[in-house]
Amino acid sequence: MRNNFKGLFSVLTAIVIAASLTACQNDTEQSPGNASSQGTGTSSAPASNTSSSSSSSSESTETNSTSSENTGAAPDNSTESGEKILIAYFSRCGNTNYPDDVDASASASIVVDNGRFGTTEYVAKMIQDEVGGDIHLIQTVNPYTADFDELRTVNHNEMSNNYLPDLKDTDLDISGYDTVFVGYPVWATDVPQAVISFLNKYDFSGKTVIPFCTHDGYGAGSSYNTIATASKAQNTENGLAIEAKDVPGAKSTVASWLNSIGISESSGNSESAETALKITIDDVVLYGVLYDTALAREIKEYFPLTISMVGFGGREYYGGVDFYPQNLTDGQRNFENGDITYCEAHRNMAIFYAQTDNPNLSVDVIPIGKVTSDLSVFETLGGHAEITFSLA
Repeated sequence: MRNNFKGLFSVLTAIVIAASLTACQNDTEQSPGNASSQGTGTSSAPASNTSSSSSSSSESTETNSTSSENTGAAPDNSTESGEKILIAYFSRCGNTNYPDDVDASASASIVVDNGRFGTTEYVAKMIQDEVGGDIHLIQTVNPYTADFDELRTVNHNEMSNNYLPDLKDTDLDISGYDTVFVGYPVWATDVPQAVISFLNKYDFSGKTVIPFCTHDGYGAGSSYNTIATASKAQNTENGLAIEAKDVPGAKSTVASWLNSIGISESSGNSESAETALKITIDDVVLYGVLYDTALAREIKEYFPLTISMVGFGGREYYGGVDFYPQNLTDGQRNFENGDITYCEAHRNMAIFYAQTDNPNLSVDVIPIGKVTSDLSVFETLGGHAEITFSLA
């Protein structure tokens, strides 16, 4: 999406991705039914080319955020054709109380990449990177056992008794979405019962439902038919099944699959789509949006990102970053209040919070997001602040 911003602007500190999940194990690779980022930066010159003091920053990583991605009322995450996308997934991660000393990195169902992710979640994020949209974690009221053998028994009992576990209440509004991806680990050659609970809870008539799954070598089983039957969706597309051990390197597989079903970055992404953003300054939390542009998605890969930022001109806080983005297009020399920008010339990011009498910048900046909370906090920060960007 292209966003034009007015006013004078300097570059500030950086945004990075990684909404991390808590350590968990055995998401998919052992089916219960089968027997078998960091980014740091230093402050650099603002966009006005006026020199200023620099300071270093350290990143704070986020963990134990199993439910932070659950969406509320459907935002305007639209495709170019006006469609809105939801990526819902179920995983043992976020649905199991693991002991603190669980060795998640030793489990094939965990992907370690600037944080720990369940394999199904990791695929969900790959899909989001390609087509935008919102992610929703399907969570049961009662968590599942961490013991694999016990879980297999629980799953067999749920399936044989057609028991549908209760789901945690959320403010998800499914009516705002046109296309819904549904992800899950394959259990006993089918979907976990919690996924059926999700499909029964909402009205998917008039929508397109697309399944994707991770498995431990047994494939999708009968899960695609179950999804089609339980969702009662108007349309269903061919699903994607990835063996858990192949998930870390499956980016091209996911992209090819999306293209084959007619949903790709060009047709499934919209520059008007936005991702909820959290900006933390000491004990103050602000909120904003991250634009669905190539540069914003690239920078999001470094989240959560902490930048040491310096105030400049009574209008902005800026700080340097130590990575080199590649998608540098649509630069401009003006800004609007709340703009979060990246500047190639000084390799820094900035938050603009007040206009000046001379809004024209001397170098190009590229808007990647916007602070939507009250901006008055920036007027009381002093000359320096450690600011962390993360997904809300």
